[in-house]
Amino acid sequence: MKISVLVPAYNEAKTIGSTLDSLAAALPRSEVVVIDDGSTDGTGDVAAARGVLVIRNRRNLGKATALARGLQVCSGDVVAMVDADMGPQAGEILPLIEAVVRGRCHMAVARFASSRGGGLGLVRNLARWGICLCTGVRLQAPLSGQRAACRSLLEQCLPAGGGYGLETELTLRALRLGYRVLELPTGFVHRGHGWRLAGIRHRGRQFFHVLRALWRGGVCRRWQVL
Repeated sequence: MKISVLVPAYNEAKTIGSTLDSLAAALPRSEVVVIDDGSTDGTGDVAAARGVLVIRNRRNLGKATALARGLQVCSGDVVAMVDADMGPQAGEILPLIEAVVRGRCHMAVARFASSRGGGLGLVRNLARWGICLCTGVRLQAPLSGQRAACRSLLEQCLPAGGGYGLETELTLRALRLGYRVLELPTGFVHRGHGWRLAGIRHRGRQFFHVLRALWRGGVCRRWQVL
């Protein structure tokens, strides 16, 4: 069974190298595709120097579009998604891939070991309870972007857009179609945006993106059925 790893990246020249090195050590036979989403700091060049396939967007189109482009190009039966800033921890994706390969689930989602510089969990709780309301499934890490899934799930469920609501909508779509979603503990560490103005603005945008994702992915359909 062939494994592909998609790494969407935007201005991550400082971390993309260590991310790819970690993936190479953990998954030496896997196909790795970096989608350089309009970076201006040489991210794509750093990735290309590691010998992986690099897709370059002329401008920043967003993570969902980057992943969609990567999915079109890659050939894996199981496809993992790893953020470019994971650095040396990127290899933690391996247990998630193994869970899908062994048939334990259709999509595995990483639970992070800890969180640094985060907020109060309002956005995470919004996604968690929204998903539970729509599907009856309670998840602990609905916002986690570190995932592995069978190709058919992603082809059916990956949103065309959605900003920070991407993972919430992907999860909702998958659960509503009957796919099995499993969360697994990992050594990933979440690095939040802190309590500066930029961090507060980020969480505000994230909140509304997740709210829209819940509406598109489940709430509006639930109301239509009722």
